[in-house]
Amino acid sequence: MSASERRQAEKEMIREKILAASSRILAKEGYDKLSIRKIATQIEYSPGVIYHYFKDKAEIITFITRQGYSKLLEQIEETPIDQEQPDKTLETSLRAYIKLMLSKPNHFKANVIKDVENVDKQPGILQDGSFDQRQGLSIVIQILELGMSTGKFRTLDPKLTAQIIWTSTYGLVTRLILENQLPKAQQERLIDHHFEVLIHGLLRK
Repeated sequence: MSASERRQAEKEMIREKILAASSRILAKEGYDKLSIRKIATQIEYSPGVIYHYFKDKAEIITFITRQGYSKLLEQIEETPIDQEQPDKTLETSLRAYIKLMLSKPNHFKANVIKDVENVDKQPGILQDGSFDQRQGLSIVIQILELGMSTGKFRTLDPKLTAQIIWTSTYGLVTRLILENQLPKAQQERLIDHHFEVLIHGLLRK
């Protein structure tokens, strides 16, 4: 390994240590307790080193949430859309998203807070033309378009429909995480009914 390759490997190692420490703090203590100084203490580096890799806490959170989300999207993309039952593919994909978010509630809340704090600095999910930058939305659109082309789904604007489906599912996850004292059975009833209403609205009568 050359000297430049060793330096690059060391940079990647430090970057991963920063992300791993940040993820642990988020999981155990939540967004409010996450700070550059606390991350630096955990990995035994100075705060200045962290700023060399990430400009602020929001950027760290973006990378952490993107890691888990990207793995989920890869799994969904590798799963072929059921030509006969695209509604099942849609439900399975969104249930996987819900399961991932509920398994990491503090990560989800941190991402929500980060989005609120930076709402004017990034493209919103409801903006026209946001699809190219939102892989999850693009996957939902593909499923909808297939369902409409085969006559399984009603003819609707696939992009607007994808936005509504995504935001309603996101809203459900938000409430389930905020109301975390809900009995498991009630949580499952809400999720099941969410899909019953969603799919019923898509299917051609």
